[in-house]
Amino acid sequence: MGDNIKIIKDFFKLVKGSKKWIFLLFFGSIMAHLSSLLIPLFTSNIIYEVTNGNGNATYMNIGLLAITYIAYNLFWYLNYVSYSHNFKYSYKNLREKIVDKVFTYDSEFSDKLTKGTILNTVNTDTANLSEMIDNVCEIIVVFVKVMIMIAICLKTNIYIGLIVLLLECLYLKTFDYCNVMSTKYLRGQHKYRDKLTDNLSQILNGLGEIKVFNIYDKIKSNFYIIANKWANQYMLKRKYVNMRSTLLPFIIHFGKILLYLILVFLVLNGNFEVNILILLITYFENIMTNTKELMGYSRQIREWSISITRINDILNYSSKQQITFGENGNDYIRGIVEFKNVNFSYKTKNKGNIKDINFSAEPNKITALVGHSGSGKTTIINLILRKYKNDSGEILIDHENIYEYSKDVYSTNVVGVNQSPFIFNMSIRRNLSLIDPNFENQVEACKRVGIHEYIMSLPKGYNTILTENATNFSGGQKQLLAIARTLLSKAEILIFDEVTSSLDTLLVEKIKDIFKNLKVDHTIIIITHKKDVMKIADKIVVLNKGQIVGQGTHKELMKNNEYYIDLQTNNYSSSHKKTESNIIVSENSVEHK
Repeated sequence: MGDNIKIIKDFFKLVKGSKKWIFLLFFGSIMAHLSSLLIPLFTSNIIYEVTNGNGNATYMNIGLLAITYIAYNLFWYLNYVSYSHNFKYSYKNLREKIVDKVFTYDSEFSDKLTKGTILNTVNTDTANLSEMIDNVCEIIVVFVKVMIMIAICLKTNIYIGLIVLLLECLYLKTFDYCNVMSTKYLRGQHKYRDKLTDNLSQILNGLGEIKVFNIYDKIKSNFYIIANKWANQYMLKRKYVNMRSTLLPFIIHFGKILLYLILVFLVLNGNFEVNILILLITYFENIMTNTKELMGYSRQIREWSISITRINDILNYSSKQQITFGENGNDYIRGIVEFKNVNFSYKTKNKGNIKDINFSAEPNKITALVGHSGSGKTTIINLILRKYKNDSGEILIDHENIYEYSKDVYSTNVVGVNQSPFIFNMSIRRNLSLIDPNFENQVEACKRVGIHEYIMSLPKGYNTILTENATNFSGGQKQLLAIARTLLSKAEILIFDEVTSSLDTLLVEKIKDIFKNLKVDHTIIIITHKKDVMKIADKIVVLNKGQIVGQGTHKELMKNNEYYIDLQTNNYSSSHKKTESNIIVSENSVEHK
C-alpha cells in the first residue's frame, strides 16, 4: 500500500487534471458506491418483511430498492462522463508537455533515450497516465467501502466479522504479491518493446542498404533475438497473471462455503434469521468482489508507475551542454561568420573533434569546408547551427557572439540544408507554408532554384501530396525543394552540408549555378567532396584531423597545399563514398552484435 501512495504522489506531481471534472469524478463514484451499500440491506429487508407477512413494509422496501438502483446508475453515468472529460484534458496537457520537451533536445539525446522509447511514451504512456486519475479515485472510494462492509460484518457478529477480515487479509496479501511480480516483468516487456520499435525504425530507414548489401538475414536475426527476449518477459509475467486470475478465486470460494456452513448452523439453531444470512453472504461477496477491483486498480497503478518513470526520463532529460539564447534582438544581420580559436570535443566519441579553428566566411561569397571524413567539417557546421556549444574560443556573427543573439533573430538568419533533408508527408505547398504561407513567395523561391516548372508539370502542381520524406521525389528534386524552403526563411547565412553528394553530374551543375546565384545576397557555407563544387568557392578551408591545414582559393591551394592536392588527385569523391558505405556496414555489424 505504501508503494501505491508514493506512486500516487508522483502521479499528481506530473499530471494536472481539471479540478471541476476531478471533483465530479469523485462525487459520482462516492455516491454510486454508497448506493450499492444499500442494495443488500433493502434486499434483506424485503425477505424479512415478506417472510413475516408485512405487505406494506415489503412494498416500501421494494420502492426504496428501485430508487437506489436508479440513483446508482445515474451516479455512475456522472462518473463516466467526468472521466471522459478529464482524460481529454489530462492527455492533451501531458502530451504537449512531452512534445515541447522533445523539441528542445540536443543532438546527443539518443545516447540516453532512443526514438523507440519516445514514440512509445508519447503514444501509450501518456494515455495510461491520463486514465490513472480514475484508478486513484476508485482505490480511495472502494477501500473505504470495503472497510465499511467489514465493520458491518463485525457489528453483526464479531466471529463472522473476524473470519471475513482474515480472508480479506489473505486475499489482499496474495493478490499484491502477484501484482508486484507481474509488474516487474511488464517493465522488462516495455524495455524490449522500445528496442523492437527502434530496431524496426532502423530497418525501415535502412531498407535500401539492407537489400544492397544482402544483410537481411543478419538484421532479421538481431530483430528476433530482441523479440524472443520480449516473449520471455511476457511468459514470466503471465505466470503471475494466471495465478492471480485462476488460483486466487479459491480463497473467495473457500470463504463463501465456510460462511455458509457457519451461518446455516446458526440459522438452524435459531441464532440468526434467514435475512441476516443473506445479508452477510451478500456483503462477503461484495467485499471480495470489491477487493478484486481494488487490487486490479492497484495493479494498474503499479504498471503505470512504469509510465511515470518513462515520462519523467523524457521531461527530466538535460544536456550537459545546455545552450541558451541571449537577448540581442538586432535583426540587421550582414552575415559575417568568424571562428576565433575555437575548440570542441564530443563527449561520446573521438571522431570529428576540432582544435584551434580560425577562419571567416563573408557575405556574397561561397566558403567551402573540405577534408576527409572525420576531419571536423560537420562539427563546425553543427556549432554554427547551435547543435553543440564550443568548449573554448569564440564563434561570431557580425562580430557578436552567437550565444548572445535571441532565438527569433538567430533562427531566422542562420539555416541549413543537409545531405538528406526531411520533407513532411503533406502537399508541396503546405511543406513550404511551414516557413512562409505566402504562395507568391513560394513560387518565386521554387523558380529561383529551378524546380517550379517540374512542380507545375505534376497533375496537382503545388497541391501534390509528398509521401513520407518525399520518396516520390528524386534525390535531386528533394534537395531543390529543401533549398527553396530554406530561401523562404529569409535567412542571411545559408549552410549546405554535402547536398551534392548523391546527385548526378547534371544536377551538380545545377546546384553550382544555384550557389552562384544565392551568394549575391547571402553568406554561403558548404561542405562538399565534389571537386567541381570546390572550384566555384571564393574561399576553401582545408581540414585534417580537426585542424585547419590550409585556406585560400582552388588555384592558390593547388600550388602548395599538399592536403588539398591530395583531395584533388587521389579520387576524393570515390574514397568519400567508400567511407560512407563502410560506415553503413560497420553500423549494421555493431547492431547485429
